[in-house]
Amino acid sequence: MHLSDFIRPDRVVVPLPGSTLQDAAGALLDRLIAAGAVAHPERLRARLAEERAEDLVGMGDRAFLLHYRSDAVKELVVAVGITRLPVERELGESDETQSARIVLLIAAPPRQAALYLQVVGAFARVLSKPDVVGTVVAQPTPEALAALPVFAQVALRDQLIVRDLMTERPRSVSPDAPLKDAALDMVRAGVAGLPVVDDGGRVVGMLSQRELLQHLLNSYLQRGHAAPAPGAPGVVDARSRTVRDVMTRQVLCVSPEQPVAEVAAMMTNKDVDRVPVVREGRLVGFLTRGDIVRKLIGS
Repeated sequence: MHLSDFIRPDRVVVPLPGSTLQDAAGALLDRLIAAGAVAHPERLRARLAEERAEDLVGMGDRAFLLHYRSDAVKELVVAVGITRLPVERELGESDETQSARIVLLIAAPPRQAALYLQVVGAFARVLSKPDVVGTVVAQPTPEALAALPVFAQVALRDQLIVRDLMTERPRSVSPDAPLKDAALDMVRAGVAGLPVVDDGGRVVGMLSQRELLQHLLNSYLQRGHAAPAPGAPGVVDARSRTVRDVMTRQVLCVSPEQPVAEVAAMMTNKDVDRVPVVREGRLVGFLTRGDIVRKLIGS
């Protein structure tokens, strides 16, 4: 299966009418309805009218990608349009705007969630290349756009695997690193967790905000009691604590070749937000719930 399988001339609009993004999206929806691709037009039209921020990926001055999971369609459908002049949208409450000439509308039923994510991600990656964008906007007819080789060159796997989405060469920390240094590193990097690896690169634990919060809470509560004498048996000076003292040793690790759907189910069942990706026990990547969204839609 290739990206070109989802681009049909009867669902391409060149030129795409509309001076605003909402007008352009409405024209694409009308084309899908005319092509018989929407089972319940009123449902999808109502969803477009909501204008949810999470339904839109704005790719700089290259393209707008509108994507919806809805039972208004029975199968995944794609509509593509090229406007004569760039259409604009406002960026939040600022005076800044974003404009582009390419507008895509992708809709899929909930049962095709995996395929939907693959297609959205593939379009986002392809249209991140300025040369591809230039080629697309230069096409004079729907037939010419649908026949572009660049779309036929993008193959979609039967299912996504962890390697497709994971962050490679992730940040990590040594079990012997001072806890204070590790916490500061997490704050500065804006990450909520770090895999703990030994000198051989093997995962031996996980340090997350959960462990840090528990440590800080325990330290706070102890301040209300008489402090034990320094050096007393079983007492560890908070200033000398290392990552090893606080990290969790029960870590859910996954393989780069595991299906994303399987891993996502495990993360949900075990209430885990992030997992190290290992090969033969050694850290090769990191996957978070946020990664699954950000990587796929290119935001």
